[in-house]
Amino acid sequence: MAKKQNTLRLKTNSNSVWVLIIGVASVTLYFNTQLSDPFNTPKLILLLVMAGWILSHLINSYRNKPLILKSSEFKVVMLSIFFTTTLLISTLLTDVKLIGFIGDTQRRNGFLGYLCLIVIFLYTARTLNFSYSLRLIKCAILVGVILSFYGVIQILGRDFVDWNNPYNNMIATLGNPNFASALLAVLSIIAFGGLFIRSIPVGFKVLTFVFLVMALFSIVKSQSRQGLITLLFAALFSSTVYIYLNYKKLRFLYLPMTFLTSLLAILGMLQKGPFTAYLYKDSVSVRGYYWRAGIEMFRDKPLTGIGVDRYGAYFKEFREVAYPLKYGYEITSSNAHNTVIQLFSTAGIFVGLSYLAVIGFVLFSGLKLVKNTKNDEQKIALVLLTSWIGFQAQSLISIDNIGISVWGWLLGGAVLGLAFNSNQSETIDSIKGIKSNQVTINLFQPLLAILLFIPIVIVSSYLYKAEKDTYMVQAFASANTQEGKSALVKYFEDLTENPLSDPYYKFKSALLLYEAGFSQQSYTELDKLIDSDSRNIYYLNAIAYLASQRQDFELAVKSLSKIADLDPWNAVNYNELGMLYLQMGNKEQAKSMFQKILNFAPNTEQAEIAKTNMEKL
Repeated sequence: MAKKQNTLRLKTNSNSVWVLIIGVASVTLYFNTQLSDPFNTPKLILLLVMAGWILSHLINSYRNKPLILKSSEFKVVMLSIFFTTTLLISTLLTDVKLIGFIGDTQRRNGFLGYLCLIVIFLYTARTLNFSYSLRLIKCAILVGVILSFYGVIQILGRDFVDWNNPYNNMIATLGNPNFASALLAVLSIIAFGGLFIRSIPVGFKVLTFVFLVMALFSIVKSQSRQGLITLLFAALFSSTVYIYLNYKKLRFLYLPMTFLTSLLAILGMLQKGPFTAYLYKDSVSVRGYYWRAGIEMFRDKPLTGIGVDRYGAYFKEFREVAYPLKYGYEITSSNAHNTVIQLFSTAGIFVGLSYLAVIGFVLFSGLKLVKNTKNDEQKIALVLLTSWIGFQAQSLISIDNIGISVWGWLLGGAVLGLAFNSNQSETIDSIKGIKSNQVTINLFQPLLAILLFIPIVIVSSYLYKAEKDTYMVQAFASANTQEGKSALVKYFEDLTENPLSDPYYKFKSALLLYEAGFSQQSYTELDKLIDSDSRNIYYLNAIAYLASQRQDFELAVKSLSKIADLDPWNAVNYNELGMLYLQMGNKEQAKSMFQKILNFAPNTEQAEIAKTNMEKL
């Protein structure tokens, strides 16, 4: 009887693993052009639905097979719970809680997203074994073929979607060439490793060659260094591990070479050394400004961080003066472009340390797994660990994009799954031939799934509607007919009444409403927004502009003065403040504003404007 129950559990796991892997692939591939954000929010919605279903299976598995105290899996679960709990506390302490939960605009790296990733991570660690890992590798190859083929189409200018895209054409289904090239690199690592695994069918190996050619072409043409950096560090890691395990005499020669190559690669990214021509790109080097600003945010609020996914609200306050002088006063960033620094700065020390602990546990378990396995099993273990390392490498210079992160957490869970469940790899064949009279009905999991789906459906529908209403507001913004204007107001009202509408969507829609002639409704919404987020520079700038139009100079000065506190190195803002003070007859304050510009930006265009304005005093 015990053997039957174990076999049935394997059969249930087999089905759920398929859903898990296909769900991850779907999150990466899915986008919706009829929404304001066609990439991130649709992926989050799909991620929520998939994670809810997986969570019901995860809880049911703990019910059927309880955790063993002091086991490796128990430690991973405790670390994950600590990470999730501390992240939830930081979210509840975030000044704009909606952003804390769903994430910033076109990012969606809030609590809900990370909760879903943790669920995927834990369920993969509980269920994946060597037999199931072959499905993951095959799926990665198929996803890679689709992504790289779409990338080639975009490069050739044959995209079937007319994207409003300021980047390179090669954005695949991720919306950005950096994300696309990084994920193609991670999938390429998996696919390349699959060539050496005997259990992978010949047809998939042939498909892998096609994929690798298209992927390399797409990565190079994307002009993004993230894909190349990912491949480089993955190659260094896998070769180092392989040589360390199999060629003892070469260890002491190869390890220093690996260290030196890694050091030169990092220097190349910083525009130093022989690799500069291949790895340096200003968009990579600029990360230093983002990292240092994030570190300063962490130092300012080390326990809880500045607020989950609130990096963009604080960046201008903590950025160095050299950044606006080099890149422009209005240029900003909504992410530290380094997952570790992002978590430390926005969620605090406990979240950051627990995240590092999870990474460290996966790395240690993976290296131990590779050492203790042989033949195809060792190759599978090394392939998954190396692809996970590739993901971690790109996360050091990139944003935690949902379409990529879902693979990173899946791969991390897969490495642990092989370590925890490798003893089950032989038993999967016993699933075949089970008779129907051996099946027992388990209502716990489906009932739990229904209960979980209720809040997920509610949240997802609100998120979807907010995206759709914003899209429709933009569509009717330039309407000249009465029917069009009525539709504009209707969608705007629906958007503002939606409790999960992104605040920035409300802001942009309020400006469109103002331009359409509905000034009072626009003012009302802007007042609500500034009350909910008093440090948002976009809101403050809009209020200052509208106040100036109404000759309300005191309100305009108040708003721009607040911006000066939040953005102390903005010469444009000081010039505008100075001109307002001049209009109010306050020459002393006007001179003070102009002098600030001359102090920190003496040889700039704004300094020349300030000098001209000072001549009017």
